[in-house]
Amino acid sequence: MPKTSAAGSDNVVVIVSIDTEEDNWGRNGGCVATRNIAQLPRLADFLAAFGARPTYFTAYQVAAQERAAATMLEVCDGGRGEIGGHLHPWNTPPHAESKVPRNSMLKNLPAELQFEKLRHLTMALEAAFGAAPRAFRAGRFGLGSETIPALIRCGYGIDSSVAPFQNLERDGGPSFVGAPMEAYHLAPGADVCEPAPPGQLLEIPLSCGFSRGPFSFWDPTRRLLEAPPFRWLRLAGIAHRTGIVERIMLSPEIATADEMLLLSRRLLEHGVRHLQLFFHSPSLTPGLSPFVGTPQELEAFYATIGSFLEGLDAIAPITFATMSEAAELLAPEALVPV
Repeated sequence: MPKTSAAGSDNVVVIVSIDTEEDNWGRNGGCVATRNIAQLPRLADFLAAFGARPTYFTAYQVAAQERAAATMLEVCDGGRGEIGGHLHPWNTPPHAESKVPRNSMLKNLPAELQFEKLRHLTMALEAAFGAAPRAFRAGRFGLGSETIPALIRCGYGIDSSVAPFQNLERDGGPSFVGAPMEAYHLAPGADVCEPAPPGQLLEIPLSCGFSRGPFSFWDPTRRLLEAPPFRWLRLAGIAHRTGIVERIMLSPEIATADEMLLLSRRLLEHGVRHLQLFFHSPSLTPGLSPFVGTPQELEAFYATIGSFLEGLDAIAPITFATMSEAAELLAPEALVPV
């Protein structure tokens, strides 16, 4: 098992975060089920064997359904996990927007509607779990500059929606190209990729990067390969398959344990002080997400997580932390340039 030594300035902070949400992978305004939540006790026990206490970024529908909320209370009992907020605009009241793909990104809604949806989510979480959440992640990573003041108004102090090196503009979302890899402050009205000390909201980015360094070279190179005319030649895919360079996210849904350990080494070489393992709760039930289709794939999914957490022991001394604990441990003043 990884060594979870006492927190120190040289320890790598390891966060496990789970987008804890309804079964319906697609945007669905009809019947919403949450049966995947019943799988969380197994996951919690599995992670506890490594010393990890996850942060569950929890959607409105999970808080609103009594059985799902009871399971959340169970897995977080005794400080075994933290409940944060997770907002899917299409399933969170008030439903004032048109149901078009663009509006699945929170950032694209009017500022006051963003605030109202966040307010309803926060009230639902507080009513279900007895405490207001401190940390937030936007569904589909749809964070925008107008989301920041809404989060502050609703009492959030931490966000974790930024995925460095990812550009979601084709899907109507934000571009996180140029965002720091390390924790940094956000302020109302500022670009979500720009540090704004001493902003009231701390951004703890997801762990994303490349199989080779320096990232300052491979990021623009990869983006060049993804743009016309190289996109038509599929050069980015060739570079990935041949191992020339891979863009990796620290997620067992889309990366192997070896790829995640390689990314972890590269991030630490770039001076990053935290690693964030991320996935979605529907992946714990075969057939509910695109990533886990069969019981055999579910066991392989757990094995990938376990192999990654075991492998961290050979990389650096680590401290597992929930999102709120990570915010206290990380030093946002020492930003890491991309």
